[in-house]
Amino acid sequence: MSFPTRTPMTDTERVLGQIERGEVRAGAEAARQIAAKHQAAYGDSVWGPNHDAVWADAVADLSTPSKGGTA
Repeated sequence: MSFPTRTPMTDTERVLGQIERGEVRAGAEAARQIAAKHQAAYGDSVWGPNHDAVWADAVADLSTPSKGGTA
């Protein structure tokens, strides 16, 4: 019995496939929805009393190029 040969996929192909299938959420709207769920569930223990400043810091961190390329 012979088995078909499978070509390994790259991490990029795997992750993009997960996003397309809806298995992984990505993007600004997904981040806002996830943050809102966490805020509703945990309150200020997650974001602290100054939500706007924390959110601005998080967005700035995402917008800053990382060592390996853009974030």
